Amino acid sequence: MRFHACRGLLVALLLGASAAPAAAAAITPTPQLQQVIDTAKKEGALTLQYGDAILGGAEGAQIAEAGIKEMFGVDLQVSFHPGPSFAQMASKLFTEMQAGQKASTDVFNSTAVELDPYLDRGLFRKVPWTELYPGRITDQISEADGRALRVVTATPGILYNKKDGADFANAHEMADLLKPEYKGRLDTEPYLAGFDVLVANGVWGYDKTAAFVKQLSGQVGGLVRCGATEQVAAGQIPALAIDCGGNEQNLPKYKDVLAHNIIRDAAMRRFNYICIPSNAAHPNAGILFALYISSPEGQHKVQYSLYGTDLDTYPDGYSHPITAALEAQGVKFQDVTTAWWNSHEEIDKDLQKLIKIITQQ
Repeated sequence: MRFHACRGLLVALLLGASAAPAAAAAITPTPQLQQVIDTAKKEGALTLQYGDAILGGAEGAQIAEAGIKEMFGVDLQVSFHPGPSFAQMASKLFTEMQAGQKASTDVFNSTAVELDPYLDRGLFRKVPWTELYPGRITDQISEADGRALRVVTATPGILYNKKDGADFANAHEMADLLKPEYKGRLDTEPYLAGFDVLVANGVWGYDKTAAFVKQLSGQVGGLVRCGATEQVAAGQIPALAIDCGGNEQNLPKYKDVLAHNIIRDAAMRRFNYICIPSNAAHPNAGILFALYISSPEGQHKVQYSLYGTDLDTYPDGYSHPITAALEAQGVKFQDVTTAWWNSHEEIDKDLQKLIKIITQQ
């Protein structure tokens, strides 16, 4: 495809945050940004490849094309192609780099899990994000020495059907999932999304997490992938926990059907990142795309409107007041940053043992 061109408090915060921000405005570029803009004009194109549900897919690419033109005065020919999973795409890009080929995409999107194996292997460019968008992008948002830029926050928990799973609004702790009234009415993922954080040393650790998973295996009605949102919406599955993103309930087609509950003792913030491949064909165009996605308009029009949430590190977005209110109530989020994930080498091995427990019961 090618283009040219407290519950009451939380509800109030959610409604207030849904208003669209002002349209994108041209910004006064720093000298560093001006150089990127000038080079992007010479590149003239932007190639994007990732999943349809990521960054708004084809629609998000079209919105970004118009936003880049308005914000930076750069008219790019943007092409979007649906891509494979995060891990598969990272492997593909690495193979292309080793072969001396141009990357299939100018922008790579994934979580810290998929990024980590390649951070020290030269796959991603170091970009001075804070110098390109000062006052907006901070050292907290630009991670891994500029190789990974936070663009969205996922807060996994319980995704439930408002009609058939309304009582899951009362499940606030992981132990609540084991209550008799929930038996057989709760599904989880065969790859145990979210449990990779719990099993980490310093969080729950292996022994506590394994004991819980053994109990959960006799409690769940089945195993489904994160893409089972439609089944939850249809009432075939009253609830899914731990879900992957904590965002689907905010999408227009699900707002009257689905709800989400963050589990207090398993609260986590999982960030998605944009990286620019070292062998990108249009790296400066890719940088402008990332900057637009980081802007207030990009966060609203692409991330919140098409994905269901945004980056809670930005105080002017949808998700910041939500997580801030929970923190004020005493909820402690585990932030899954690139540095945090890299410091827990035990996770992969221990998670595989947990997956055997849940899939063999």
